[in-house]
Amino acid sequence: MADLLENEPDLIDPATESEDGRKRRSERSREQIIEAMFELVAQGELDPGAARIAEVANVSLRTVFRHFEEVDGLYQEMNRRVKAEVMPIVKAPFNSTNWRDTVLELVGRRSEVFERIMPYRVCGSIRRFRSAYLMQGHQDFVAMERSILDSVLPEEIRSDVVLEAAFDSVLGFDTWRRLRQDRGLSVEDARAAMRKLVEALLASV
Repeated sequence: MADLLENEPDLIDPATESEDGRKRRSERSREQIIEAMFELVAQGELDPGAARIAEVANVSLRTVFRHFEEVDGLYQEMNRRVKAEVMPIVKAPFNSTNWRDTVLELVGRRSEVFERIMPYRVCGSIRRFRSAYLMQGHQDFVAMERSILDSVLPEEIRSDVVLEAAFDSVLGFDTWRRLRQDRGLSVEDARAAMRKLVEALLASV
């Protein structure tokens, strides 16, 4: 009898099966909510509310809040995904061997990164004055931009507050957003405009 029992297949506890099913449904709902957020922002809805997210995700509003007690939780997940996509580009070694050419190389690199993150950065900027998390994220991003630039610039440029700020501003995300959104330039023209600004600065030093 004992041998027969040992050879019987494992019996599934109905309670465990129900719990596993709820967990899978919960994970599926969470993924739907995150994908809805990405979809809305990518399509130009830069400040979607929880109700709109629930509609696109095809879940209840209560489900959205159950997974993310505050909408900031969604933005945290969005930022995590965006960083995972662009950080390999940001951290890649430069090919140039002198600082001037490296700064020009930075134009191409930043135009690629800025174009990818633009809808998500603008989305976060809309809400950052209502969210300590998003404000900190904005400040961290600006600090990272400047840190990378300062690692390229020589000491004589870094020590000149006005000149360093000029390079930082020209190569910053806000410049890219203005060229692309406010001026309506194509990616190619925006990149060319940013490069001309950088070249003008380089010619002055």
